[in-house]
Amino acid sequence: MGIKRFNKYYLYGIFAFTTLSCEYYLGINQQPQFRGQNIEEGMNVFGLLRPDSIESYNKSFVYVQQIWPVLEIGGYKIISDVTVWVEHIINNEVTETIEFPFVPSDSFFNDTLYRPLTNFTPRPGERYRLICQYGEFPDAVGETVVPPEPRIKENSLAVAGRNVSFTLVADSLIGMIDIYLITDNYNQILDRIVPSMLSDTEIELTLPVDPQELILRLFAYDQNLAVYNGNSNISLNFNKYRTTISTLESGFGVFGSLNYTDVELQVVN
Repeated sequence: MGIKRFNKYYLYGIFAFTTLSCEYYLGINQQPQFRGQNIEEGMNVFGLLRPDSIESYNKSFVYVQQIWPVLEIGGYKIISDVTVWVEHIINNEVTETIEFPFVPSDSFFNDTLYRPLTNFTPRPGERYRLICQYGEFPDAVGETVVPPEPRIKENSLAVAGRNVSFTLVADSLIGMIDIYLITDNYNQILDRIVPSMLSDTEIELTLPVDPQELILRLFAYDQNLAVYNGNSNISLNFNKYRTTISTLESGFGVFGSLNYTDVELQVVN
C-alpha cells in the first residue's frame, strides 16, 4: 500500500515545524513584484489543541505575531494584548467558550503564550473555533476537529531485531502521523507519513538501537496541521517565490489539534 512520505523534520520548540530544501532556480525570474502598499496587515497565528492537559497544566496554546514585510525592521516577539478565545461547537451551535489569556513564562512554560487557566481537555471528534482579536486588525479565525489517538490494528505489531512493523487503522480525522522513538536520554523522530483515510496503512521501521523496553510515540495531526507542516515556506533558494500557506478562515497561520499514543516495544525471545 502506497505511503506518501516527506523529508524528516526536526522538532523545534513546541511543535513548530519547518524544513529547509536545497532547490535551485533555472530560467526566467517569475517572482511577483512586491510593494509595501500591497501587504495586508494582520496577525500570524500558531494555535494547537491537545487532549493531554493535567488539572491546571494546559498544553493547548496559541502563539500570535504581527505580520511584518520581509527585510523591514520589526519585532518578532508575540503580541501580548490580543483577545484570544476558543469556542466548542456542537451541531453548529457554540456550547462553551474557553478564554486563552496571555501567560508569561514561568517554571512550567518557557515561552510567553496564550493558554487557558482552567482545566481544558478537548476530546477526539470535538470541533473548536479559534478567534483572535487585536486593535484594528481583522480577526484571525480558524477551526479544527480533534483527531483520535492513532490506532494499531490488533495483533499486527511485529518486532524482529531492529525491524518493527504494524498496521495503522484508517481514520478520516488524521491527516499526518509523526513516529518518535522514546528513550531515557532522547527522543528521535523515525518517520513522518500521510496515512490513507480510506484503508489501513502498513508501516515498516528500522530502529537505530535495539528495541528492548523502548517506546514508539505516534503523534496524529488533524488535516490543518498536516497541510501546514507539509508545505513549508522556507527554502535555501531565496529567488524562488513561495505562496503563503494558511489554514485559517481569516488571518495567517494555522489552528490545529493533535493526539498521540505510546506503543511499548517488547522483544519476544
